[in-house]
Amino acid sequence: MALDRKDVGNTAISVAMSLPDDFEAQIKHDMYSTALEAFKVTASRHTFAEYMKRKDAAKYLGISTGYLDQLTTKGLPTIMIDGLKLYKRSSVDQWMVDHQV
Repeated sequence: MALDRKDVGNTAISVAMSLPDDFEAQIKHDMYSTALEAFKVTASRHTFAEYMKRKDAAKYLGISTGYLDQLTTKGLPTIMIDGLKLYKRSSVDQWMVDHQV
């Protein structure tokens, strides 16, 4: 591993370290596991039904209901049942992925 240099006040300190070859891979694995667990915890706090009403769909996407309406006119998939407009979460997710630039 390369030397690491830190300035402490006016004094520079250099430290040489010898680490196992798989150290970087283990750090990446640990960071991935930690991030995945954090995402799962966050997702469990913010659950959305598979079929969402307009207000919930807007909240799910983090946008206003007015902007959700604009996206709907641009093709965001909706389900209309007796005047009730619903948004299927997986369809919304796929539509967003399809429009990713």
